[in-house]
Amino acid sequence: MTLDRTPAQRWRDFSAEHTVVAEIIKFSGLSFVVAALQYLLLTFLPGVLFRATDWGSIPAQFLHVTLGPLDTYVFDYPATGDALGGLSYFVAFVLMLVISQGVNFPLQRNVVFRSKGRVGFQLAWYVVALVLITVLCSFLMSLYVPLVKEWADPAVYNLLVTVINGGVQLMIYFPVFKIIFPAAPVAAPQALALDNAALDNPALDAPVPAQR
Repeated sequence: MTLDRTPAQRWRDFSAEHTVVAEIIKFSGLSFVVAALQYLLLTFLPGVLFRATDWGSIPAQFLHVTLGPLDTYVFDYPATGDALGGLSYFVAFVLMLVISQGVNFPLQRNVVFRSKGRVGFQLAWYVVALVLITVLCSFLMSLYVPLVKEWADPAVYNLLVTVINGGVQLMIYFPVFKIIFPAAPVAAPQALALDNAALDNPALDAPVPAQR
């Protein structure tokens, strides 16, 4: 009597037949974990830095952008008199990014895309992509964060910002990571079949006598 396949076997079969879909599922799941980590870090880091330093009174507004009626900063953290603004929040944001991406890099490389490329080369491109995407997402945040601050209760402010920012990054990071983390080459089915046959029957792997 043949036992039913286990969930792990079903997942392996599904991943083999639908590689990109399986990667998207794993990428989304792990991105949710990383977003939860980011939310937890942003829950206490800004308050810690605000109470421990006077950075909260220093505006952190960098890369001024003026496009027609649009007048904003890519990194726009004015001093607000609380932990949600100023240099203390910006430093907390940077620390959150470094810690969470330090967790995200090995997860994406080894679990989602199962890449076997050179770690140093991939890490360098990962950092470049992270900086560029962070600048882009920060610019977008400068547009919607003031609205979230105005409409949302402070208790859910970090949650909304994390969810929105994570959703935007989700759509950008996946195609970028597909390039940075190329999958390891997979042997052709015919070669795998011959290898399995040779293991089952050693005679198939024996040298063929020369014909006279």
